[in-house]
Amino acid sequence: MSMTPRERVMTALARGVPDQVPFVENDVEEPLQVQIMGRDDFTPTELCEVLGLDGFGYHYPTGSAAGTGQSMQGGDAFHEKYYFPNKVTFDFFPPWIAKMGVDAGGRNFIEKGLLVDEESLKLFDEYLPDPDHPARYERVADWIAKYKGKYAVFARIRLGAASTINSMGLDNFSFAIFDNPKLVHEVHRRFSEWSARVVEHLNQMDFDFFWANDDIADNRGPWVSPQMFREFFLPHMKVVAQAIKKPWIFHSDGNLFPIMDDLLTLGMSAIHPIQPAAMDIGKMKREYGHRVCLVGNIDLDYTLTLGTPEEVDAEVKERIRVAAPGGGYICSSANSLPSYAKVENALAMRDAIKKYGKYPINLD
Repeated sequence: MSMTPRERVMTALARGVPDQVPFVENDVEEPLQVQIMGRDDFTPTELCEVLGLDGFGYHYPTGSAAGTGQSMQGGDAFHEKYYFPNKVTFDFFPPWIAKMGVDAGGRNFIEKGLLVDEESLKLFDEYLPDPDHPARYERVADWIAKYKGKYAVFARIRLGAASTINSMGLDNFSFAIFDNPKLVHEVHRRFSEWSARVVEHLNQMDFDFFWANDDIADNRGPWVSPQMFREFFLPHMKVVAQAIKKPWIFHSDGNLFPIMDDLLTLGMSAIHPIQPAAMDIGKMKREYGHRVCLVGNIDLDYTLTLGTPEEVDAEVKERIRVAAPGGGYICSSANSLPSYAKVENALAMRDAIKKYGKYPINLD
């Protein structure tokens, strides 16, 4: 039986078997969107139709200059942009409390975290917008009603971990765990409580699911030990997780295996992106596929950015062969589709998912 894109996504998130493997991206950077569409005045649903996506969230240029990302600066200018966005966005991220820089490609990066001691906690009042301000929710509700149609729609949020690490700076955060643990807890508490309040509003809106972006690992493993993860991260992340009343995907790059059992106590529906350089999706399917949907694993380091369409086709086929049987798999890149990904490779991924992803899967 043929499903709508939304039905396909929601079935996979529930670890069920859809009619075919869904295709959803955590982000498609705006310059790549414009390259794919050949113009900048398209809607989210039009991008879904061209790229073969089954759902949308993140942000779109809608006639404005395409950007690679949000500056995530604080202050009145950020607050106004947050409350009254001038382009379509489904992002509900708090700003980085940090000094920001811009690289040669126009991509923002964090130069230095600013939350370094108790005195700096006053910056929360300057940086964080009001989570109860109605304007952002009203504007986004209008966009959902206008564009949703047959597609799944998600909001991007944070659980507080990435905000804490980036706003303190990884070095300062690491020292503070030992020298000033109360500061780490206080920073994380404030970010998590802000996000939990935002989620309470999002629960009342017509979103189908949430995508929580909180990088806590690299290819070697998590940035803290399992014991420290349980002490410094898990209690605050649970504040947000327990507020969520819809299915949700947890995102972190890197090797999550050392903390996977603890991480899954948050109750997410899916794990993303299962980075191929750090995690074996076959192992993830065998050991955790009965507990969470798997999302991602199409290599970004080489295949989608430097490889050929034929290599993309072969990799998508192999990922579907390994991860899709029995349901509970959503195909996507192993992070997002950045502006430097090849258009022809993004389209090759679309075509390969359609070619190999029809259930029942039989690729052996």
